[in-house]
Amino acid sequence: MKGSCERVSAVIRGDLPDRAPLFDLLRNDAVLSYFAGETLTNENAPEVVFRAYDPAIDATRPMVRLPQEEGTSVRPDGRTERRFRWTTWTEHVRYADGEAYAKAKRAEIDSFDPSWTPAKQEQMDAYMASIDDHRRRLGELFFFPGGPLLGLMGICGEIGLEHFSYYLADYPELTPALLECHAVSSCAWIERLPRNHGIEAVFSGDDIAFKGGPFLAPAWYHEHYFPRLTRVLDAYHAQGIKVMFHSDGNLNPLLDGLVAAGIDGLNPMEVLAGMDVGEVHRRYPHLFMSGAIDVSQLLPHGTPAQVRDAVRRALDAAEGRLMVGSSTELNNEVPLENYLALREAVLEYPY
Repeated sequence: MKGSCERVSAVIRGDLPDRAPLFDLLRNDAVLSYFAGETLTNENAPEVVFRAYDPAIDATRPMVRLPQEEGTSVRPDGRTERRFRWTTWTEHVRYADGEAYAKAKRAEIDSFDPSWTPAKQEQMDAYMASIDDHRRRLGELFFFPGGPLLGLMGICGEIGLEHFSYYLADYPELTPALLECHAVSSCAWIERLPRNHGIEAVFSGDDIAFKGGPFLAPAWYHEHYFPRLTRVLDAYHAQGIKVMFHSDGNLNPLLDGLVAAGIDGLNPMEVLAGMDVGEVHRRYPHLFMSGAIDVSQLLPHGTPAQVRDAVRRALDAAEGRLMVGSSTELNNEVPLENYLALREAVLEYPY
């Protein structure tokens, strides 16, 4: 879309663009087919998916996925993997008991090597090549590459929330120690980005909240999470890179800590979890936001008129600090007419 990069850069800088940018992940067959001008199939997906992005939106973030054949398989480690058209679910890692988990994690912590190795440099080179490939294939739009942060979501996601909760209670020292390894590793990685990295902003974060609020006590985040987050964000800022922090759920009790740590942007503004664009903008006017249009109820089940109204209200409340899109990703439950209503409301909104 002509002017997309300038439009998004303006929002990131805190300037008012010619109009609000459209930001999303497109995992919707009807929308992709419409904007590509060709019916999406598994066979033509590598070309059709990327072709659709540029006319449909102004900005996106990892991962630009392709549809896949549905099915179930067993991984080499014995875990079940289930593939759906637009996503994959993998069974959690199971440990015999808490002590087995603790033993494995202590070994992981003890063996952590902070040094920069040839293998890490190869990963860095592959990362930069991937950014170049995405920019080339996505066309004129703004691409937010991913970047390392602290990985709390991965620590929890490896074993699932229930087991994580038990192990955190029984072995409270392990998760902070793992976060420290991740913080050191992330800072080292960021510091070794090439001088000409050309990255204006990255998309990164952790899912740290439910719809009802944080899944750990705010005091825990202030003690163990935010100080390490500050170090990593400082490393990005030293490279001239801004960070759009992603977490689903109700982040309101954690926003002061996130902002003090140095986040520059916030995604996805989950409306039905209590995230209010106007309130966040009033509290932190320097933050840019993305998302904010409910994809759990409104976009799949509302009318085009209701979608347009929600877009206008969000833009009014954000005063130019919002990249409009779904509150996670544009999935197949969203009718084409509702996405077109969202897009048209943005294009018609007078700044």
